[in-house]
Amino acid sequence: MKLAQSEPDPIPQFQLPPQPVKVALVLGGGGSKGLAHVGVLHELEQAGIHPDLIVGCSSGAIIGALYADQPHVKRLESLLTNLKRSDILDFSLFSSPFGFVKGFLLKSFLMENLKARRFEQFQIPFIAVATDLSTGELIEFGGGEIIPAVHASAAVPGVFDPVKYLGRYLVDGGAADPIPADVAKKYGARVIIAVDVGEDLSSKEPYHLFHVAQRSLEISYRRLSEYVTRDADVVIRMNFQDLGMFSDRYNQEIYKHGRETAREMLPQIQRVILEKLPPEKKNLSPSWMLIE
Repeated sequence: MKLAQSEPDPIPQFQLPPQPVKVALVLGGGGSKGLAHVGVLHELEQAGIHPDLIVGCSSGAIIGALYADQPHVKRLESLLTNLKRSDILDFSLFSSPFGFVKGFLLKSFLMENLKARRFEQFQIPFIAVATDLSTGELIEFGGGEIIPAVHASAAVPGVFDPVKYLGRYLVDGGAADPIPADVAKKYGARVIIAVDVGEDLSSKEPYHLFHVAQRSLEISYRRLSEYVTRDADVVIRMNFQDLGMFSDRYNQEIYKHGRETAREMLPQIQRVILEKLPPEKKNLSPSWMLIE
């Protein structure tokens, strides 16, 4: 696989919303544990806290895109809480030397459930992040076609085949930045709420070299997640343990845990909003909610 052509195509530019970004929601990666994002969205929606910008990575990009497209959490709940791994992951030992999943089912799922086809058509401004396999840089997609960008953002290395898009080979955004709060900061968000659905270190003792390697990666990921959320005003951490990346056995439990954790964090979120938004900016109904 040749990693890149000599001159990749330009990345479509993200168009800043006309109104200042008051509240940004950053949804991190975590495979099936991303269902906790739906629980968080439920509690924020009930509390009247509506994002002006969503930034998503991996499973956070999938859920963020679905919500930015049609911002009604009840729809997401019915669509995702009963989702099976086989609905979006087309595993095959013979698909590619670079990944067991080609991504056809994921693309079909997005095609079927997204009204928008281009980022500019989203009801809420949205950015998905992916990692350039050649340069290692974090690539922000906030313009152009939605489906290849979200597919790339969720292309877990070693599981998904890398996604060739705009002259680049792309993998999961989490390889470079699993919870990209700095992207929301770059676009001037006054309050940044980051959601970390990654796992804590496993409770299982390593007993062979592969377990030691796996635990070392878990330590690196946890430290990276803590570092990249330094720009967030509030971090909602789920502290999952030993659930696995793609299990569909605990969908309801993950969703409920997302709701419970977000509910516990609501007083802090509301306090930060009161502190950081001037009185005239405390109406948390963004411009997209006012469109007839």
